[in-house]
Amino acid sequence: MLHRLIRHPLGLVILLAVGARAAVMVRGSGTFDDPDNYRPLAQTLAAGEGFAHKGRPTAYRPPLYPVLLAPILWALGDRADWGIALLHLGLGAGTVWMTAAAARGWGLSDGRVVVAALVVACDPVLIWQSRSVMTETPAAFLVAASLAGLSRGGWWGPAWGGLGLGLAGLCRPSLLAGAVLTVLAGLVVPPGTGRDRLARSGLLAITVALVLLPWMVRNLWVFGEPVWTTTHGGYTLALANNPVYYREVLNGPPGRTWTGPDQWSWWDSVNRATAGMSEPQADRVLKAMVWRLARERPREFCRASWARLGRFWGVAPAAAVYSRLSRWATRAWTLPLWIALALGLVQASLWRWPRIAAPLLVIGLTLVHAVFWTDLRMRAPIVPAIALIAAAARLPRARLRRADAGVLTRRTRPRWLGWATGGS
Repeated sequence: MLHRLIRHPLGLVILLAVGARAAVMVRGSGTFDDPDNYRPLAQTLAAGEGFAHKGRPTAYRPPLYPVLLAPILWALGDRADWGIALLHLGLGAGTVWMTAAAARGWGLSDGRVVVAALVVACDPVLIWQSRSVMTETPAAFLVAASLAGLSRGGWWGPAWGGLGLGLAGLCRPSLLAGAVLTVLAGLVVPPGTGRDRLARSGLLAITVALVLLPWMVRNLWVFGEPVWTTTHGGYTLALANNPVYYREVLNGPPGRTWTGPDQWSWWDSVNRATAGMSEPQADRVLKAMVWRLARERPREFCRASWARLGRFWGVAPAAAVYSRLSRWATRAWTLPLWIALALGLVQASLWRWPRIAAPLLVIGLTLVHAVFWTDLRMRAPIVPAIALIAAAARLPRARLRRADAGVLTRRTRPRWLGWATGGS
């Protein structure tokens, strides 16, 4: 068995990914954190009560992750943590596999395929988030699967890519910004004639819309309004843009994290202001409050956006929350990765179809979190895209190898790469 794994390096990378995530899961009490209350939503689904919270239908959270959790809670009950652990370990392994499949579809060499997979396997943010009942783990898998689907080429590429991006939107709606950019790019970037580009972009858009459609119809039936994603957007927008946050964090001491009585008081004021409203109405009210604040205090709004980008792309987590060792380890991993990412972004081949989807997913999520609440963990879903861009990076004036130019054939592809990514 060991000899077989040595012959198949990607298998070792997958084992490394599973082992690292398992090690994090067993730390402390071994209980999964659930800060966003996905487990209660899954419990109502498992009990046959529909997508509801405290007896009331809701669209406050996206539906896909609770749908994945519901069978586990129904079957395992009090032992559901074991099922969640297996789900997250499987998704972690699948994310590595799909990233490798996308790299293969890009035509990268066998060594670069392993590098892309290794980045996903060892990324500290993805590893740490695997122990939480949150959407980062499934969203990263769906991003990797979307990029792998798009890399297939032909008409199956946009179809599989659209399926993945639609599901990613039902798991983490902020990823739809990158999906929209990818649809628009499909209309203009080579290769293909104008008719070909219109067809692939249209197929991608239609597939994404069809995946989202049942959830929208359900919300139209429940709320009388066509909610395509969630009613949570207004809250996350207001959480990062309100007078209390500006006073305590933006204009407060350096490195300040927002917590304590002032934050609780703000939460209470929001609950009072939206009491008695439907979820879509409350969502609109909170968004209107933020845009009014942005018009009245544009400089602070821009400063806050810049600070959010700094946290999103930070090389280390907050000092007030994480230990010095954790921060230094994350910094040592992230700085070289950011250098490779920068080198990858200047490659002309990256901005052609289908590779362009990777940087656009990165740009789309960055734009969203320039305005909405963010921290370092929010970038976890785009780690597969970052890994692919970084793995394709080359030093200036380096000669392009034949395999990386998209000519990876049966003769040039090693046996282990075909085994690991499903080729023959």
